[in-house]
Amino acid sequence: MEILAACKRFPGLFCRRWKAAFPTILYFVILFLLVSALFGSQYAMVVSSATTLFQIRRNRDNTPGDYARLFFGSVVLCVLAFLASQTVWLCVILNFTVPFLLVFLQSSQFAPKAYFGFAMTFIFLELRPPTLEDLPVQLLAVVFCSALLVLCLLLCARLKRTSQSAARQFQDGLTRLAQLLDQLADGGDAGAARAEFDAMAQKFHRMGYERRRLLRLPDEEKQRCHLFALLFQRAAYLIADVSWADSREMPAFPRSMHTLAGLVRQLQAAGDAEARQALAGRVQALLEDTDLPEGRLRIFYRSFLHMLLLFCRPPAPAGRVPLWKQVPWRQVWDAFRQRCSLERFEFRFALRLAVVMTISCTVSFLWEFEHTYWFPMHAFLLLQPSYEESAHRMLTRPVGTAIGCALVHLVYPYLPGLPGIFAFSLCMISLMYCCTPGTWVHPIFSTSFALTMATLTVEETQAIQLRMFYLLLAVALVLVVNRFLLPNRKDRQFRWNVNALFTLQSYYWGVVRRSLRQAVPPALFSELLSQFHLVYHEASLFLSQAPAEQAKPLRARLLLLWNMFSELEQVECLIQTGAAPPEQYAALDRLAQRLQAGMTPPRPALEGVAPEELPRGDLRYVLERYLQNARALAGT
Repeated sequence: MEILAACKRFPGLFCRRWKAAFPTILYFVILFLLVSALFGSQYAMVVSSATTLFQIRRNRDNTPGDYARLFFGSVVLCVLAFLASQTVWLCVILNFTVPFLLVFLQSSQFAPKAYFGFAMTFIFLELRPPTLEDLPVQLLAVVFCSALLVLCLLLCARLKRTSQSAARQFQDGLTRLAQLLDQLADGGDAGAARAEFDAMAQKFHRMGYERRRLLRLPDEEKQRCHLFALLFQRAAYLIADVSWADSREMPAFPRSMHTLAGLVRQLQAAGDAEARQALAGRVQALLEDTDLPEGRLRIFYRSFLHMLLLFCRPPAPAGRVPLWKQVPWRQVWDAFRQRCSLERFEFRFALRLAVVMTISCTVSFLWEFEHTYWFPMHAFLLLQPSYEESAHRMLTRPVGTAIGCALVHLVYPYLPGLPGIFAFSLCMISLMYCCTPGTWVHPIFSTSFALTMATLTVEETQAIQLRMFYLLLAVALVLVVNRFLLPNRKDRQFRWNVNALFTLQSYYWGVVRRSLRQAVPPALFSELLSQFHLVYHEASLFLSQAPAEQAKPLRARLLLLWNMFSELEQVECLIQTGAAPPEQYAALDRLAQRLQAGMTPPRPALEGVAPEELPRGDLRYVLERYLQNARALAGT
C-alpha cells in the first residue's frame, strides 16, 4: 500500500520539483550550449560551478557587493586554480589554504555550506587545468559565465514576486505582529502565539545574519532585521513562563495589548518621515504616562514602545567618513579571534576540507592516469560539514553511482552518435537538478551525465570502471579524515553550543558594563542577540531529535538560559533608555562584574549576589528574576 501511495504522489512531486528547478535547468542548458559553441566542450567545468552559484543565489536579495564578489571572485579563483596545477608545491599550498579560507571566512554553523559555491569553482576549475597557452581562453570563458551569472541574477530579482522581498516580509511581519497582539488581548491561545513569535524572531535573525560581512560595515537593512527579530523575541519573552498568567489577569492587559497593536499598524502605514515623526510623538507621550504597576507587563510595554521609537528614527545621514573608519575593528578582531578555536564549527570543518583536498588533488596531480580528477571531485562532494551527513553520503553516493553506471551501460549503445550523447547528457543533468543532494537518487543522474560526456575521450566500459574506482578511493579518504580529524558530531556540537550560550551571557555583561561608561552602538548588542538566538535554535533542534527522557532536563536548562538572556537584554534596554539614573551606575557595575565572572558556567558563588544596593523599580525587578533563574540553572 505504501508503494502504491508513493507512486500516486510521484507525478505531483515531480511537477513541483521540476517547476522549482526549471530556472536552474534553463540556465545550465543555455550556458552549456553557449560555452561549448564559443569556447569548446573542454570548458564545461566552468558551466557547472557557475550554475551552482546561480542556484544558490537566485532566491536571495543580492546587493551590489554580492554581484561584485561573484564576478571578481570567480576570476580570482580561476587564476588560483591554474596556479595550483603548475607545480606540486603550489598544488599543496593552494589546495590547503584556499578551501580553508573559504570555509573559515564564509561558513558558520548557521550557514554551513556558504563556502560551497566558491569552493566548487576553485576545485572544479583545477580538475581539468588549461595549458598556459589556453589560460586566456579559460579566463575569457569564466568572465563570460560570471557576467551572464550577474545578468541572470539581476533578471531573477526583477521577476521575483514581491512577497519574497525583504520589504514585503517586513510589512507582512508587522501585520502578523499586530494580529497576534490583538489575539492575546482577546484571550487567544498563548502557546500558539509564542510558537509563532519564536518562529518570526528566528526568521528575522537569519535574515540579518545573511547580510553579515567580514568587515561588519554599517548596514541599515541588517539592523532593521535585528530590530524586527527583537520585537518578536520580546513578545515571546512576555509569555515565556508561569508568571505570564499573572500579567494576563491584570485589568490593564487587554488595553495595553490593543494599544501596542494599534501602534504597530500605524508604523506599518507610516510611509514618510512626517508620519513617523507624528507616531514618535504619540509613542513618547505614552512612555511619559505609563500607569502600569511594576512587573513583567510594564517592562514589556515600555521596552516595546522604545523599540517603536527606534523604528521611527530617521536613517543616519550618509557622511563622507573614510571606509577604514567605518569598520568596527574591535568587533572584527573579536570575531576572528573567536573563530580560531578548535571548538568552533568553521575552524574544524575548514581544516578537514583543506586536508582532504590537499591529499586528493596532490594525488591527482602526481598520478598521470585517465580521469584522475574524479578522485578529488568525489572527495569534495562526499565531505560535508557534519560527521553524520558525510557518513550518510558515503552510503548513498556509491549506490546512486552504481545505478548510474548501469543505466549508462544499458543506454549508451543505442545513442545516435554525438547529438544523442549531448541530448542524453542534458536530460540527465536536468533531472539531477530536480533531485535532493545527498540522496541516492541524485548521483544516478550526475553519474549518467559525467560518464556519457567522458565517453567522448575514453571507452564506455573503462569510464565506468574508473568512476567506481575513484569513488571508492574518495570514500576511503573521507572516511579516515572524517573519523579521526576533528569530526563535527552533532552531540559534541550541542555541548559546544551550550557552552557558547554561557559565554555569550558573560560577554553581554561586559557590554552592559561598557554601556555604563560610554555609548554602545546598537549594532553591537544586536549582533550578540542574533548570535545567541541562532545558537539557541541550533541546540533546540538537536534536542527535538533526541530521546524524550534525555532531552527533557536539557530542554529545561536551555529554557532557563533563554529567559536569562531575555532578562539581560532588558537590563541593557533599561540602561539605554535612561531607566537607571547615573547615581546607580556604581552599584550596577559591581553587580555586573560579579555576574560576568560567575556565568561561565553559573557558580555557587551566585548565591551571595543580590541587587540590594539598587532601589525598587523595573531594573531591580529584572535583575532579581535573572538571579532567580541563574540559581535555578546552577542547581540543575
